Amino acid sequence: MHGLIGAYTKEGAGWLRELCQVLKTNVDYAYDFITTNFKGIEVSKPQGTYMLYLDCSSWLKSHDKTLDELLKAGVEVGVIWQDGRDFGVDNTIRLNLALPHSLVIEAMQRLKEYVLID
Repeated sequence: MHGLIGAYTKEGAGWLRELCQVLKTNVDYAYDFITTNFKGIEVSKPQGTYMLYLDCSSWLKSHDKTLDELLKAGVEVGVIWQDGRDFGVDNTIRLNLALPHSLVIEAMQRLKEYVLID
């Protein structure tokens, strides 16, 4: 409640502007990194949220993996992501980008080096 009051009052306007910029920077970076480095992972920029949906259907098929195996592989290297099936979309992963930019960079590197390897 206090966060909402702070964000939507005159006193919180500066914080909200900074938050929106951090989220935009994170979304742009993750989107560009994923589309450049992860063949078979489909992603689109979110509208009104800081969650990315990664459609892993093609990647899973080409690597003969299950979504559960992929989810576990990410968690094992410290990338905590969420099963998209809980939101009615098969073969998807939700990725929360409401975190410091340095952690988004680190997560993308971990996925590239240890999980989504071609």
